[in-house]
Amino acid sequence: MTDDAQLAKVTAAQAHLEQARIGLHDAVTAARAQHTWAEIGDVLGMTRQAVFKRFGSPRDPRTRATIDAAQVTLDLIDTTERVFRLIDAGDYDVLAPMMTKDTAAVLTRDLVLDTWARVVADTGNLTNCRDTRLELPDGTPVEAGETIRGTLIGRSLLDCDAGQWVGRVAYDANRNITGLHVVPPNHGPLLF
Repeated sequence: MTDDAQLAKVTAAQAHLEQARIGLHDAVTAARAQHTWAEIGDVLGMTRQAVFKRFGSPRDPRTRATIDAAQVTLDLIDTTERVFRLIDAGDYDVLAPMMTKDTAAVLTRDLVLDTWARVVADTGNLTNCRDTRLELPDGTPVEAGETIRGTLIGRSLLDCDAGQWVGRVAYDANRNITGLHVVPPNHGPLLF
């Protein structure tokens, strides 16, 4: 098989995958008219919350307009990387207002910057954030443009001068930070 034929197979498989995603979304939308999120979740092997976050149509409570999931996804990916750049720059004053009040009370300036100082002492300063993505709390990846609602996790590989870490940011439904993790790439189970 030629290289072009192999690439054509990849292109065709990608097109089939996209058609399947659209078909699944349409099927869930149709089923929702007569079934609960829990029933649909049982069929898909997902929780009702995960199904709603993936297929529901959340509306902004202030305007009742449908939330633009694609833009929210892109914004939170950018925000996740920004969070770690702010921490590396020691700019807690910009970071703190991005957190909920309760989170800022726990993740104080001293705690965040002292923790990051230990990271820097081990591996040097942040050089790059990459492979940043959003996940549901259960680890299910969120695809760009998916309708999402509720808690989301931003995950980024943090390249430092002499090592690598995984940075995780938990966001609530209002897109405020509710938690931060900086862990080794081979980390075990986490709180979020």
